[in-house]
Amino acid sequence: MVTVVQTCRMCKKEHSVQMKKVDYDRVNNGEHIQNAAPYLTADERELLISGICGKCFDELFAGDEE
Repeated sequence: MVTVVQTCRMCKKEHSVQMKKVDYDRVNNGEHIQNAAPYLTADERELLISGICGKCFDELFAGDEE
């Protein structure tokens, strides 16, 4: 397992995500994270993709639901 530490681009809080090393390598080699590490939560995947934590992501898109 590897621990990926990512600082949210919006709130500047540090978050940690644990994932299998082999899956981490797959993502870094261009595989889509949802295919390489389906066991991660949507919030964890979003943090690794965009650098925005789940709470900030929800606040950013609050009210966009119809």
